[in-house]
Amino acid sequence: MQRFVICLALCFGLCLADLTFSWSQAGPSGQSRQALFYGTAQTIGHIESEQLVECSGMDTSLIDADLLWAVNDGGNGPFLFALGRDGRSRGRIKISGATNRDWEGLATFMWHGKPMLLIADFGDNRQRHPTHTLIVLEEPRLSPQRQKRPMLAQTAWKIVFRYPDGRHDAEGVAVDQDAGEVLVLTKRDTPPLLFALPLKPDPPGQTVTARIVATIDCIPEPTAEDRRHPYGHVRSQPTGLDISSDGSRIVVLTYKHAYLFYRRPGTGLRSAFELQPVVIELPLPQNCPELRQREAICFSKDDRSLLVTSEGKRARIVERILSITD
Repeated sequence: MQRFVICLALCFGLCLADLTFSWSQAGPSGQSRQALFYGTAQTIGHIESEQLVECSGMDTSLIDADLLWAVNDGGNGPFLFALGRDGRSRGRIKISGATNRDWEGLATFMWHGKPMLLIADFGDNRQRHPTHTLIVLEEPRLSPQRQKRPMLAQTAWKIVFRYPDGRHDAEGVAVDQDAGEVLVLTKRDTPPLLFALPLKPDPPGQTVTARIVATIDCIPEPTAEDRRHPYGHVRSQPTGLDISSDGSRIVVLTYKHAYLFYRRPGTGLRSAFELQPVVIELPLPQNCPELRQREAICFSKDDRSLLVTSEGKRARIVERILSITD
């Protein structure tokens, strides 16, 4: 029994060690700043829906701070999932006139005083599609009664776009509200590329050519230890993207950790990627099966924390509370 208790304590200690972290960031003159996050990562829930098993995008509702929106990736139908921060299912929305070729990202944003959603149909593992589609709709208002059948929602507008330099696979999307632009982060390029395109193209209905904004060359390559594990060679690939509501912070999720970038006041997006990011350590995939294929990240409604989840049945939802000190 004593040996069992000792082993249990060691395992518990390793788990806590995996969930505590700090970061360092190079300042404008190259000095290193140190900061801490409050406590540890907290598991706040598990995805309850048996239909949301390939969660590829998630963002916080702008109507209800306790509500999250999420989507499955390709082959799972044109459905938007509502869930609480605890992962409990709150409903399912079918988007009229939409198809899910390979949905890989979701973002919420305000547009002329209305809360909106953007779904990115831009996954392209084999890089064979010349154009991609972004679907925009007003954020649905859920019925107070739990519905057995999915509600219907109408598309407000669609954006069809191409890249200026060929074909790319992407899994990160965010909306820069101040600039009125959509940000698209590629996955399989080394280094990853950040593109921008108009949120509401004028004239509508025409294919838009995105422009390159930045090259993200500061995400570390997988280590030798990473490569010892299944799919360890792809741990540096970006799988999620979000921007804080005030536009000052941008977070990039990878299969290993997340990276927080800061935009200096009065500057464009490019400036955020001129400094080294804050490294937000996450439980390593081999130590956390319920978070092994992390593909969705978002800021909380108050921007004080980050939420992360994964593909898989009953995927874990993890919250990191952000508190930065000099």
